[in-house]
Order: sequence, then C-alpha cells, then structure tokens
Amino acid sequence: MIHFRTMIHFRTMIHSRAMIHYLALAMLLPAALASDAPQQKKAGNYQVTLRLPADGLYPQEEMQIEFRVEDTSRPDSLTGFAPVVRATAEATIDMPAMASMPKFSETAHAEGTPGDYGIHPAFAHGGEFRLRVAVHPLTGDPFQVEFPLHVLDAGSAARRKPQPPRYSLEVSARPKKPKAGEAAELRLVVHDRANANAAVTEFATVHEMLLHLVMVRRDLSQFAHVHPVAGPDGSFQLAYTFAAGGDYRLFADVAPKGAGGQILAAKLSVSGSETGGFDIRKAWSEKPPPSGAVGDCRMALDSPRDGFPARKTVPVVFDIRDARTGEAVADLEPYLGAAGHLLLVHEDASTFVHAHPDENSRDAAPGRLRFLARFPKAGLYRGWVQVQRGGKVLTADFLLQAGAEQ
Repeated sequence: MIHFRTMIHFRTMIHSRAMIHYLALAMLLPAALASDAPQQKKAGNYQVTLRLPADGLYPQEEMQIEFRVEDTSRPDSLTGFAPVVRATAEATIDMPAMASMPKFSETAHAEGTPGDYGIHPAFAHGGEFRLRVAVHPLTGDPFQVEFPLHVLDAGSAARRKPQPPRYSLEVSARPKKPKAGEAAELRLVVHDRANANAAVTEFATVHEMLLHLVMVRRDLSQFAHVHPVAGPDGSFQLAYTFAAGGDYRLFADVAPKGAGGQILAAKLSVSGSETGGFDIRKAWSEKPPPSGAVGDCRMALDSPRDGFPARKTVPVVFDIRDARTGEAVADLEPYLGAAGHLLLVHEDASTFVHAHPDENSRDAAPGRLRFLARFPKAGLYRGWVQVQRGGKVLTADFLLQAGAEQ
C-alpha cells in the first residue's frame, strides 16, 4: 500500500526539598529503588551528584531534575564535602542519536539546600537523552559534566498518575465546526502551564519551520502536514480545506524557546461525508507489499516489518532506487533540514513516532536511509517515509508491527 502524495512531515513536578528530606524519602522507597545510588561525576576538585524523580522520567510532563555540586577539596564533617553555593549552572539536554533535535536549555535555579540546583525539562518522547551541566563557581575555574538520561514511555507505569503536561495546544476554527470541501481558518496557540498558562510567544526553528502541523483522521486515512503562519502575539494561523469529514487529531511539532522539541496534540471535528475509510487491521491481514513505485523512485522496507520491539530504539532501514534503472538513488535532496523523514502512527491514532536518518551511521550508502525509531507501545503502525528528489517530495506509506519489549 504505497502511494505518492505531497506531504510535509508530521513529529513531575516535585517541590524543592532539603537534602535530609531526600535521604529520608530514599529510606522509605522499595529496596529496588532505594538501592539505586544517585549518579555522580567528578571534574577536578568538584563533584556533581544527579538526583532524578523516584519513579523515573516521563515524556509530555514537566520533570524535576536536581543535582548537587560539592567541592571535594573542602571536606565537611556533616555533609562530606562543602557545597558550592551561588554558582551559575547551565543545563543542556539533547539526544545524541538525533543531533538535529531541538535542545532543552535552562539556567538552573538554586534549591533550598545550599549546593543543590534544579531544572524543569519537558521531554517530547521516551528514549536515550544526555544532560550536560556547565558550572561556573563564584570562585574557581568553570567545569562541565555529562549524565545519560533514560526517559520512559508514557504508559510504562500503569499505576502511576501522570502529571499534567507543561505545554498544551489550543485550536479554534472559523467556522467553529469546519465542513469538508469548504475553506476554514484555524488558529493555534501554545500555552505554558508553568507560566500561569500564558501563551508562548517565542519559538525555536524546528527543521526550517517554527511549527509543523500534522492533521490525521482517526482511521489514518486522511492526513496533511502544513505550516501555519506565526503572528506577533505568538499564535499561528492556517487557511485549510479538509477533503473529508470525521474526527481528526492535530499534532503540533514545536519548540518553545529553550524548552526543546515538543509534540502537542488537540482534537478537531470536521462535518461532511467521511469518505475514503481505511482499516489498518484488514490491510495488515492482506499482507501489503514491502515496496512500490513512488514518482520516479521505488522505495522498499529493508527491515522485517513485524520484527520491531516496543520501547527500544531500533533501526528502520529503507532502500530507494530509481524506478526506471533500478540503480540506487544518489541524488536525494535535503528536505526540511534532513535527508528524509519517517512518521509512524499507531492504530490508536494517538501514539506516534517521528524519526530522522541516523546521523552517526558509518555505513551510509546512496539510496539507503537508516532511521532510528522508538515504538512506544506494541501494535500496528502506519508509517510514511518522505524524501525529496528533483524538487519534488516523494512519500511512501508502509505498515509495520511492533511486538512486546525484548
């Protein structure tokens, strides 16, 4: 089931606490958690101890990450080492496997205990991240340490009550309920719960755009990827005509300034005929081919379509050849800041994956794209791969299945 379309790509808070409170809490935790010592890194005479939420890091929520900075050259009879106070600490979080992903950056704030500092990142999705902390002591030379961060998927802890997301997407339409086949005006506003739910007005560029908006119908039969125009008040405007009625999910791929990439979702109901339905389970049972012609190319999935484990970062490889000669395509053009884009949407129409080619891969070859993707849950996914050649965007869609975590 491969089609050609012009598609332009989709994508806790813990109150400050004194050190003694943290230690007391650790003694009350289950053994499996309490025995996990905080991460520590040393740089010269300094030591940085990282403290994460007891139940882990999760996406789409405002997380509290704390770290303690101590001077090991100054022993302290009570705390071990003297705390480093009144330092300036700059924190940066990125994803090493996806260098183009917008970074989170924040000047850490001092906590109630001398030497303790905190930040409040919001992760777009689960996966392996990296925290870099650059510390400028009031006296002494600056230094930097790094910590790996493992972010769990939203549904990893069934008994855990999720915290409200920091950012939200408000969508309004004129007319209030758009009708298929008729022009509508959409207005989008991003709100920040940490700032009295005020509208966000400053954004970083994400793959050459301030905001990528993807609209998907519930059955995954309809989708569009468009770029609303930013207004001076931080809102985004879009004129759009829906081809068919139905319930749509809207995903905004956006990066509030300094907060890193975020995926924000909203719903929109469109009246009119719900033509062009798609049944993903029926399509899977009919065993769709793993390759097909798209414009002047033939795209093929070069990975087992049902061999992907959930909740692990795995490669998804595609082979792209000239439809006429059969030769590997060597003249793909950058598209929205990347060699290609892979979008995967789960059959629930709410869970999605947005990936780019592995920028650290050493076995890159013409016509071969190796994406690193993470499937948040088991089930069927409809995926779209898009590349650009000769000024044209070529999009092929595939069906994939993710199984239980291996």
